[in-house]
Amino acid sequence: MRREIFRTPGPLALDLRIPSGEIEVESGAGDETVVELDATRDNDEIRAVVESARIELRQRGDGHEVLVDVERKRFGFLFDMMRGGLILRLHVPDHADVQISTSSADVDLRGSFGSLKAQIASGDLRADELDGRVDVKSASGDVELQAVGGSANIATASGDIAIRSVNGEATLRSASGDVSVDEAADSVTMQTASGDLRIGSVAAGRIALTSASGDQQVGVRSGSRVHLDVKTMSGDASSELEVRDKPLEGSGPKVEIRATSMSGDIRIHRA
Repeated sequence: MRREIFRTPGPLALDLRIPSGEIEVESGAGDETVVELDATRDNDEIRAVVESARIELRQRGDGHEVLVDVERKRFGFLFDMMRGGLILRLHVPDHADVQISTSSADVDLRGSFGSLKAQIASGDLRADELDGRVDVKSASGDVELQAVGGSANIATASGDIAIRSVNGEATLRSASGDVSVDEAADSVTMQTASGDLRIGSVAAGRIALTSASGDQQVGVRSGSRVHLDVKTMSGDASSELEVRDKPLEGSGPKVEIRATSMSGDIRIHRA
């Protein structure tokens, strides 16, 4: 195993690039960043991959950037043999910005982080607290986020998207996966072909849901004024809220819901 320790006071950014395996990042108090890089198998060739990886500390403005880069093009034939690939573990100060590029690594971010930008082919991604903007592109992996403080733009082909809470605007797209947000504080756009769409609770903003065969469900927080535009070709549509051409008058927050489905059911209810 290769282990590096850096002093990283001030703002911190992580740039993590590994072809496959696991990425585990844990945040906490302090100003040290600890990087551990290992492999699931132990032989001379794989040890050479680990030792040849770029693990660097760079100055970035008034803070630092930690780079971990394993170039697949140099060791591609080895990774086909490694199956599980590499294991990358980091312990970093709270609120670090994270950028990740991987083909098939699973990613787990435990603790409090800033922004997140990730490109993942087939691995799953899970994160606790993200204070900044979130941009994720995934082919077949699931994306599970606990709390997003900023905006979120997430796209996956066949994976599911699940967010517990998001404060900024969210655009969430999946081809065949399910998409869900437990609590939304702002506008949400959701799109899927055959997956289900769900928003547990929304208080304000524009809600746009589009699906072919998946079901849709939106919960509207009590006290919000609502305008509904709901259309489904062959599915059933139901609402606990009174359907009006215009939103209710008053001083409460306004929610505008536009939901369209070909064959799925649509349900609007009070949260």
